[in-house]
Amino acid sequence: MTTKLWMISKTMSTENSFDRLTGEPIEPEMEDPEVVAARQEQEKRRKDKHRRMEADRERMRQQIRNKYNLKKKDEAREQEIAGRIAGNRKTPEQVALETLHAEEDEINNIINVQERLKTPNLILIRSGLMTAINDTYEKAKNTVASACTTVKNVVSLWKT
Repeated sequence: MTTKLWMISKTMSTENSFDRLTGEPIEPEMEDPEVVAARQEQEKRRKDKHRRMEADRERMRQQIRNKYNLKKKDEAREQEIAGRIAGNRKTPEQVALETLHAEEDEINNIINVQERLKTPNLILIRSGLMTAINDTYEKAKNTVASACTTVKNVVSLWKT
């Protein structure tokens, strides 16, 4: 029975999708107010049932905690353990603050390197770096040019 309902619902949803693709206007389905009210009542009963079940579970959990003198997980996390090997966990705010400081330090290091490259006694190193960068650029340019030539040759062979 459920397979038939599933197939019907899939067919109906496919038809609606087809109507949307063709641009034909879709007529809104008018549901019976009694059906809508019944569906809402059923949903309300279901939510109430689940709420009661969860309350029962929590009551049982509390009885077990009382019996064995256990604390809730939330309470246990709040307590700091003095001899913890890994140390205390950081809050998201602490992690964000450390990340911000690390980024600032990185930016300051870059600025310091740029300032050092501007000094007169390092001009030779700077010019050597520029020569190395230019050489690398020329090699890359030649490699790309030869690759393009190879592709052109292969394409011309395919055309013939």
